Amino acid sequence: MRGSTPSATTIVRRHLLAAAAVTLAIVAALVGVEWSLATAEADRVTRAAATRVAERVSSVLSAADFARGTIDVAALDGRLEGFFAAGSVVRVKVWRVEDDAARVVYSDERRLIGDRRPYSPVLAERLARQGVVVLEVPDDAEHRFEAGGDELREAFIAFTDAGGAALRLEVYVPVFRDAWVRSTLAVYVPVLVGGVATLVAVLVPMSVRLARRLSDAEIDRRLAIEYGLRSRERERLRLGRRLHDDVLQDLAGSALALEALASAPDPARLRAIASMLANDARTLRGILDAAAPERPPALAEAIEAAVTPARSSGLTVELDIRTDAEPDAETSRLLVEAARELVRNVREHAHASRATVNLRTEPGVIVLTVSDDGQGFAPGRTMTSGHGLRLLQSAFAEVQGDLTVTTSDGGTVARGRVPVESEARVAPAPATML
Repeated sequence: MRGSTPSATTIVRRHLLAAAAVTLAIVAALVGVEWSLATAEADRVTRAAATRVAERVSSVLSAADFARGTIDVAALDGRLEGFFAAGSVVRVKVWRVEDDAARVVYSDERRLIGDRRPYSPVLAERLARQGVVVLEVPDDAEHRFEAGGDELREAFIAFTDAGGAALRLEVYVPVFRDAWVRSTLAVYVPVLVGGVATLVAVLVPMSVRLARRLSDAEIDRRLAIEYGLRSRERERLRLGRRLHDDVLQDLAGSALALEALASAPDPARLRAIASMLANDARTLRGILDAAAPERPPALAEAIEAAVTPARSSGLTVELDIRTDAEPDAETSRLLVEAARELVRNVREHAHASRATVNLRTEPGVIVLTVSDDGQGFAPGRTMTSGHGLRLLQSAFAEVQGDLTVTTSDGGTVARGRVPVESEARVAPAPATML
């Protein structure tokens, strides 16, 4: 047997957990995508900003004369103070090219002044072609005072000082990727979370209603299984009692009698034993014949037999059966069970004196109608209040048919429709489950 249908509380809890997981996954994916996009955009913006900063700083420094023996470092710091204060520049280096080497002649980091490195013809060629070259800051000894902190870009530009000396300017500018991502997510995340929360609020009531419907269907299924098990157990016990009380007792008695007659044969007693054994054989044959499948009776005869118990209880049941041809066995079984259940409902609940069972063939369908002159449904009772009616309704639906019940103070009318050539044929639900 399958597990029970989860409760409404469990459904809501699962929805909330699933919504939280989905939200976290979407936010994580959004952050990843936004980080990738922000990296590319920040790099583009930083390169453009570095180019403009390099041009402006070089124009400021070109007014100084770096060829003099002593450079007024403090004065240069003052000229560049605005760039540092605005955060657009992190480090400045001015290189003088001397033969095949380059030497730092000015930097805001005093420890760098005097550093030398090999002159790069490749960089010189790019500067001549592009004007400004923007690179990522490598992690090496030359950049020991810049690497390891915030992400930076270095921009190179060639300029000429006041004395006409050819110099190279290297400026370091920050990359504002983190701020870019934070500002973007500050807009996206609230919208995303709010949208998921709204979706959850809409879906939770629908899931609760679905869970309740599944719970009702599960109850019907279990009741049907229990009814079938009880019916099989009752039949097994009935057969066991019949065999024990009749056949087994006779066989045991016959065995004892035959043992006694072995030494003193008595023809009369032997004939009596033979007659008893023949009767037991007929009993066993009758049990086997009852268990063997028989040709189903005609639909009219079957419905007549199905409503006989209601007639025996005093209810007047009129039959009006007019069909063009006998339907298939499964359709007939469903119609018979439906007639039995509906008439039983009339007898037990409607307080009616008369019921009418009408069976008609219409184009493509067979229509079964059971009406009564009772008092209708009791206050608060609906057509699905009883398990028997719910099971019948499900049985009709499974063969692409339908079962409807209308009621009033003057009685109740139940109408079931079954397609004549439906491909999905299932055994109807037990009819004693109201």
